[in-house]
Amino acid sequence: MNNFQKKYYEQSDLWNKNFEKIDAEKMRLKEILDNIPDDISSILDVGCGNGFIVNNLKKINKYKKLVGLDISLEALKFVQTEKRQGSIENIPFEDKSFDLVVCLEVLEHLPEKIFQKGILELQRVSKKYILITVPNSESLERSLVVCPNCFCWFNPSFHMRSFDKNKLNNLFNQSKPILIKEIGPMLKVDNYPLLLLYPYYSIKKTRIPSIAICPQCGYQEEKKQKNNNIIQKNNIIIKILQYMKRLIKSLMWSNYKKRWLLALYKKNE
Repeated sequence: MNNFQKKYYEQSDLWNKNFEKIDAEKMRLKEILDNIPDDISSILDVGCGNGFIVNNLKKINKYKKLVGLDISLEALKFVQTEKRQGSIENIPFEDKSFDLVVCLEVLEHLPEKIFQKGILELQRVSKKYILITVPNSESLERSLVVCPNCFCWFNPSFHMRSFDKNKLNNLFNQSKPILIKEIGPMLKVDNYPLLLLYPYYSIKKTRIPSIAICPQCGYQEEKKQKNNNIIQKNNIIIKILQYMKRLIKSLMWSNYKKRWLLALYKKNE
């Protein structure tokens, strides 16, 4: 993880959110709570963020031990249970320390080396179960934005990998899946050709989310440089591409999917 990525995860605006008011997040929370096995008393939330899940687990007043783990000190300020700063690649607990280890909306953010180590670490500290949620068959190519400073293409949420049911089915070598399901609201899937997307964004000055940070140069939209000389070019071409994209989308069949995948695994005996 480079310094720009570390800066991204330490932004207060990233974590100071009330997920209780977001319908999709409430749906995800309910599915997670409904699929936690009954025979557990301790839970570790790896990559707990601002504690949305682990704080709600605390309200149930059922578990003897609840711990949130995250790399971001800013995120941990919002966690209301026992908490530790740490990374999924080196979880600071002994083997089989928790009956259930949850890792929710984390794996898609991990570069390859950390991902492989993290998979082993989740299995190591789990005594009985692992519960995972990830975006459902996310198209990483369609979510890219262009940095107006260095023209780097990047995912504004630092998503680096995509998961489907088959990948989740083969995720662990020491744990077997006992449940894999789609959860959350239905989303429309864009089917227009990617060949149309790249020229469109290559000539159009795009606005990236204010919280996004370019991983190559560190550009952030709310901190524009005074000498920014990016020029809006070829308005006619942009309008033509916009029209083509709308036309193609209108002629294609629409597909729908649920937003997330949830998987529950049981450790091998």
